[in-house]
Amino acid sequence: MSTMESYPDNPSYGSGSFRRRIRLRASDTEVLAELEDHNHGFRLRLQHDGQQVTTIDAETLRIPFSTCPGAVKPLRELCGLPITEDSQQLIANSKPSANCTHLYDLSLLAIAQAARGPGERLYDICISDETDEQPSAAEIRLDGQLLHRWLCRDWSIVEPAELAGNVLYKGFTTWANAAFSGEAQRAAFALQKGYFVASARRYDLDAMAGEAANDAREIMYGACYTYTSPQIEQAQRLASSVRDFSDTAEQLLEFRVDG
Repeated sequence: MSTMESYPDNPSYGSGSFRRRIRLRASDTEVLAELEDHNHGFRLRLQHDGQQVTTIDAETLRIPFSTCPGAVKPLRELCGLPITEDSQQLIANSKPSANCTHLYDLSLLAIAQAARGPGERLYDICISDETDEQPSAAEIRLDGQLLHRWLCRDWSIVEPAELAGNVLYKGFTTWANAAFSGEAQRAAFALQKGYFVASARRYDLDAMAGEAANDAREIMYGACYTYTSPQIEQAQRLASSVRDFSDTAEQLLEFRVDG
């Protein structure tokens, strides 16, 4: 069994940032949703009739594990969900744990965009590396406008004062639902997911190519589609799946294959 303590360190950690960009483009009956970050590249196309989702499909353009493409299939079970901006209603009527966390969350954003009608929006998330001297600065912008900025340390918010002590792991959903609504709530959940994925920057994941996901079963089981049975028993970490966008945010959503 591997543990995170045994993972090889990323020598660049401490001087960079995790970045994630999400773009949503909606017409009258379709939404194209794209996501790229340090570890992932996804493109999703959702069609609807104005009342409910009729078709949903996705491309796994850059992924950490061999089993990730299989997550496209359970995503299609979201067909029939209502077109609404109420993500909690969608979650209550679907099976989040059966899906890839990132594709599922991208689907919820796409459905919300469909409910708003034709248009485009761009989310940018930046999580600076956490050091002994400095907490991590976690920010999310929508079309360039800052919606949240949290200083975080060890999975808890340090600032702003009104949010200090709130956790960013188990228990997050309860306090975030109470603290935010509408677009601010949607952005808070997107930022929390960014903080979660940003922790992977601490490790040299490319050096772990070939690792069996099942080796981390004790600490990771249930974290996402791949880390759930039967995928976890089959999955292997892929080589060359990491991109560092610390200083190249303009390359996000270009889905480059050459790094």
